[in-house]
Amino acid sequence: MKPAAFDMVRPETLEEALRVLAANADDAKLLAGGQSLVPTMNFRLAAPKVLIDLNRVSGLSGVRRDGDWLRVGAMTRQAELLENPLVAAHAPLLKQALVHVGHVQTRSRGTIGGSIVHADPSAELPLVMTVLDAVYTIERAGWRRTAKTADFFIDALVTGIDADEILTEIAIPLAPDGARHEFREYARRHGDFAIVAVACQYAPPGLAIGIGGLEAVPRRCRVLEAALAERRTEPQELSELIQAELAAAHPLSDLQAGGDYRRQLAAVLVADVLAEVLGA
Repeated sequence: MKPAAFDMVRPETLEEALRVLAANADDAKLLAGGQSLVPTMNFRLAAPKVLIDLNRVSGLSGVRRDGDWLRVGAMTRQAELLENPLVAAHAPLLKQALVHVGHVQTRSRGTIGGSIVHADPSAELPLVMTVLDAVYTIERAGWRRTAKTADFFIDALVTGIDADEILTEIAIPLAPDGARHEFREYARRHGDFAIVAVACQYAPPGLAIGIGGLEAVPRRCRVLEAALAERRTEPQELSELIQAELAAAHPLSDLQAGGDYRRQLAAVLVADVLAEVLGA
């Protein structure tokens, strides 16, 4: 199929992009890598009247260290992040997860911001951002604000970004010295969206762990984190703590997997990840 007719705008500055978006917010879509938007347009699941191409906008890509933060432009390609030495040194969990994102061809076009804003429940990057407590810079014409991950992902494919706003930067806290990290997922084939994925970063005494693909938004395992921060656990007790965390989940059920299967798979992956980072 072919997309419905639309007007293409290719701004070269963020100000111009925001101005065009403000004038067409209800009828516009932003084009970053296009890995998700273009297929939905081809199937006419999305039919914007105006397509705003961000690929010529200067200043929206790149990685830099800013004190205790790693700042990543929203238009930075996933392939660039995978090869970036700052990401390897200061956000190793992100680098580990990127290997599972699509394929070489899709990573060469896909952007970090595009994946985050698309907010697919099974996408790897929203999960990693949830575990790392990323902060997002969001702009509209004449206005800039920041949002924390806890307030960002609202539902499957739904975020806290309004129709006239653009995600411009993601700020990631630097990984503490000596931090351990692990990312695991189960998918039908390498490069497919995960049925369930688990990401974890451990820097004593802090533990951050999250699950993707299980629910409509990435799940931060706060109850499990708090329990493990208090004491070392035996394998049986750890299993009970994982089950207690997952008992409160509302797992998705679709053609890929049922809810009970996702819950059980999540329990296995969480146990494997914790064994790796805690040395259990």
